[in-house]
Amino acid sequence: MADPQRRRCTCLSCRLRGMTGPLLLITLGAIFLASFNTRYGFFDLWPILLIVAGIMHVVARLVSTVIHTGENSDASNCSNRRGSIFGGLLLLVLGVLLLLSRFDPSLRIGHLAWRYWPVLIILWGVAKLIDNLAARRTGEGRPSILSGGEVALVILTVFVLSAVGLKECIQGRYPEIEWNMSPFQQHYSETEELAPKPVPAGARITINTGRGNITVHAGDVKQLRATVNKSASASNEAAAQERMKGVSAVIEQTSDGFSLHPVNQNDSDGQVAADLDVEVPKNVSLTASSGNGDITVSGIAGSADANARSGNIEIHDMGSSVSAEAQKGDVRITNVSGDVRITGRGNEIELTGISGDVTIDGEFFGPIRVRNVTKTTHYVSSRDNLTLVHMTGRMELDSGSIDISDLAGFAKITTHNKNIEAENVAGRLDINDSHGDIKIRDSKPPQEELNITNTSGLVDLTLPSDSAFEIAAETRSGDIQSDFDEASLKIANAADAGRASGKVGAKGPKISIVTSYGTIYLRKTS
Repeated sequence: MADPQRRRCTCLSCRLRGMTGPLLLITLGAIFLASFNTRYGFFDLWPILLIVAGIMHVVARLVSTVIHTGENSDASNCSNRRGSIFGGLLLLVLGVLLLLSRFDPSLRIGHLAWRYWPVLIILWGVAKLIDNLAARRTGEGRPSILSGGEVALVILTVFVLSAVGLKECIQGRYPEIEWNMSPFQQHYSETEELAPKPVPAGARITINTGRGNITVHAGDVKQLRATVNKSASASNEAAAQERMKGVSAVIEQTSDGFSLHPVNQNDSDGQVAADLDVEVPKNVSLTASSGNGDITVSGIAGSADANARSGNIEIHDMGSSVSAEAQKGDVRITNVSGDVRITGRGNEIELTGISGDVTIDGEFFGPIRVRNVTKTTHYVSSRDNLTLVHMTGRMELDSGSIDISDLAGFAKITTHNKNIEAENVAGRLDINDSHGDIKIRDSKPPQEELNITNTSGLVDLTLPSDSAFEIAAETRSGDIQSDFDEASLKIANAADAGRASGKVGAKGPKISIVTSYGTIYLRKTS
């Protein structure tokens, strides 16, 4: 039971340490108050807590603890060994650096900390020198060279500054990332209409935004008209307005047309979004780029290039060639009087009604759907290489299968780990697959060669009963089954292989089938 006559020590050092908690509460309340009533949020101001704690720690340690005042005072909590100012200095320096990082990101505090980390050792030495001089002056015991608490604080400082440096590195590479994660965040927006600009026929319009959607549509106008919708997150409307006030969109004349883009989108919290809704004359060309947002384009007679780093691309009713580069998102392009080229990586692709060539080059998770391409469709990735000529039907490709139908020209497919189904390919058909089943079906007798090479999968070929062809087929560790029973067709199934060779009908194209660990089926329809 505590002695009621015993009182706590009232020396200046102990009193200062006792004031630290209340001062931190006052500081915390002031930070919350400022976050709700000024442009500065809690995550902007919280390092002030470290600064206050550091100042109080240093001041309390600089005061002598030799004399503990107060009658019957309890000095058991007050050691006559002087405490070190090193921990307080660390808190003070860390708080100042984090505060500077929030208010002036251009300082690149993480980069500076990486280059000048030996200053931490200098700070350690200066703190211990002051500790020893003060202890000798007052006769107190010298503090240890490094206490357990100071070790933990050094580790925390290194971790926090490393995190700041990593954030700066990521933000430099991906400036569209929003870093303000305050639980009190709200979203605010405002709209601005830009003065129209006259645009001559054939001009190229270049539009880009670091963060925001781009919508471009052609109209019966001879001007470039743009509306900008700016949006930002903040703890209150005043802070959001302050962020948006620094962002403006400009239309600048270039050597071949005009450029529309926002300026000053980046701040310490990431980027202010700027959605651009643009109307242009029909007879222009377009280049559109968004770091984080969707791109939608329609009705332009000239060529169009779209680049979405993180967002979907949708383009339709175009009068010339289209190029799209995606890094994350879907691509949908319809009704294009020209070539279409898609590169990069992403998710779904949907193409319909393309009068020129289609080229898809990249890693897309799919499904990839292509319909009605007048000329050649070429798709290449790390796993697949497809060339399809004059697609009057469709192609659908996903992670486990390839389906094609109704080609007026030839088809060449090289892949692995996919099932393949091909129907009504009028031209030559070459397939090279592994670890997948292959099914071919034609409603008309074949007119061109068919070559199939497969590993670890069956091959199923269905042809009309009046077909004529010359076949050479072989399966290892499988057999051959045929509905065609002409005497000229020789089939031999052994324990380890099956073979078929010969002719069906008077004269027809050559069919070559080679597979392993799978059956070859030759079926006929009436």
